[in-house]
Amino acid sequence: MIYNFLRMFLLFILYSTIGYITEIISVSSKEKRLVLSRGYLIGPWIPIYGVGTLLTTTILDKYKKDMIALFIMSIVICIILEYMTSLVMEKIFKLRWWDYSDRKFNINGRVCLENGLIFGFGGILIVKFINPLLISFINSIPMINIYLIGTIILIAFIIDLVESTYIIYKLKINVDKYTNKDSTMELKQDIMKAINKNVTLTSRLIDAFPNIKYTNILKDFNRELKRIKKKRKEGKKSGNKKRYK
Repeated sequence: MIYNFLRMFLLFILYSTIGYITEIISVSSKEKRLVLSRGYLIGPWIPIYGVGTLLTTTILDKYKKDMIALFIMSIVICIILEYMTSLVMEKIFKLRWWDYSDRKFNINGRVCLENGLIFGFGGILIVKFINPLLISFINSIPMINIYLIGTIILIAFIIDLVESTYIIYKLKINVDKYTNKDSTMELKQDIMKAINKNVTLTSRLIDAFPNIKYTNILKDFNRELKRIKKKRKEGKKSGNKKRYK
């Protein structure tokens, strides 16, 4: 039972990593620079790709020979997953992680037709070609190595999940407290506390989701983050290692 779980987990990690690499290539080509910060987690994996692919391959394997059904069902499954992920994460963290409002045929900015078509073609490619190859590759790995590699990556993934979630909760900064009143000094203090604890990871998160929506609080947060990073660089050059407040 543990062996089968680790095999499935490794398949999940492989697809999550492929998704991460795909996003890097896509975003870097658009930005015309290398962009390595992608996704909610710190590690080189984006779980929504792993979950979406496992769902697609599990549900649609019986449609291998029907290209049209495979294409349409891949779109439906992945769009539902992307929409629900956006909705749930916004409810939990009070953050809008991505927004397709500027694209044609979008639904509440959470999903769009352009991505849906990509999911459709991707579903065909994965179910018919990539998934059989990856399963064959994992099956070729000796059992002891599955236990060893799977356990190590699982521990790393859990640590990443916990740490990344912790950082995001620090980003929340009690939004409701500032929504309807002018609390500039109070807000600044909370922002400084959150950033000072995790400058590097907080910066990575904002780089990964440049279009993240967080009312007007994120603007202040981002501004303070840049100011602190600049001050810290100046402090390192001058040999001053004091924390900036």
